[in-house]
Amino acid sequence: MKKSQAAKRRERMKKQADRSMNITIMIPSLNPDQKLINYVRQLAEQDFREIVVINDGSAAQYDPVFEEVAGIPKCTVLRHEVNRGKGRALKTGMEYVLKNHPDCVGIVTGDADGQHRLKDTIRVAKELLRNDNRLVLGSRNFNFPNIPARSSFGNKLTSWVFAAMFGQKLMDTQTGLRGIPLRIVPTMIKISGERFEYEMNMLIQCRRQKIEIYEIPIETVYIDENSSSHFNPIVDSVKIYWLIFRSFFSFIFTSIGCTLLDLALFTILTEFIIPSDFKYNILVSTAIARVVSATVNFIVNKNVVFHKKGHIVSSAFKYFCLAVIQMLISAKSVEFLVWLLGWNKTVIKAIVDTILFMFNYFIQKKFIFRQ
Repeated sequence: MKKSQAAKRRERMKKQADRSMNITIMIPSLNPDQKLINYVRQLAEQDFREIVVINDGSAAQYDPVFEEVAGIPKCTVLRHEVNRGKGRALKTGMEYVLKNHPDCVGIVTGDADGQHRLKDTIRVAKELLRNDNRLVLGSRNFNFPNIPARSSFGNKLTSWVFAAMFGQKLMDTQTGLRGIPLRIVPTMIKISGERFEYEMNMLIQCRRQKIEIYEIPIETVYIDENSSSHFNPIVDSVKIYWLIFRSFFSFIFTSIGCTLLDLALFTILTEFIIPSDFKYNILVSTAIARVVSATVNFIVNKNVVFHKKGHIVSSAFKYFCLAVIQMLISAKSVEFLVWLLGWNKTVIKAIVDTILFMFNYFIQKKFIFRQ
């Protein structure tokens, strides 16, 4: 006998309800107030598997807050004896979930300062349930006039830079409301970052591993211009931007070293080894210097700057094709400018190679050592 449509609908609703129980809420907290208690009470009334609050070394005067939270049904409080940072608190919570709920769908992280509404937390959880193969971000809109200027500018700038470096425009790179599939939690635990920079590193890691990042808009809430936030505008911003530009800075330092090696070899060859009246003095000197410096540069870029795994033959072939093309452009440009301006060959070469530098970085990042 066939089941009625109503019975099938009830079964689907039951399965959805059972599945919704498999979402764990995780809230890192430092020196919280009544807003944390209110938020956890609202969450406890929903069908979430468990609510895990991490006391990240709060002062003793805040113990009553955590004691009240611990008494709320389905809530567990973990504790750091000293403040270790939001990133470490998130990792502590993830380790707990992996150990105690290895069959759950995923984790939804939230903040303890009242910025996240219950309805938005539920929306992120439901989106994670619909598709547990992607990272879900509850993203704020920073175009509203009530947003503090420093928050609006900082988030927009970071979003623009992230898009330029990693190829995806995100509306809110610093949101704490995230849906994390359990399957990527072991990877998230291993990545670096102990404070607020950890959340940026999570996004970078997802882009590198081709894990989809999906945004849903949420209400933008700032209480007293976000005065309760523990984000340090200078220290934490430096750490975040270091993560974004880390490969670029490493590329600069590596390139400077290899450029100095290239210039030194070029000068020695043109001035002391290859006769100055030899017709191809500059071309031959450039070729020898570039082969040596490019070999060193390839090894360092592959293993240290871009962390490219495997495919050494393919990467080496593309890299040295680029090196040959750049070498020819450099040599011919130096010859032409020396003839045109009459300047010192080494000075001209340094200027030409500096201009080619930026093109070189993005070609290597996007094509040769692409993850």
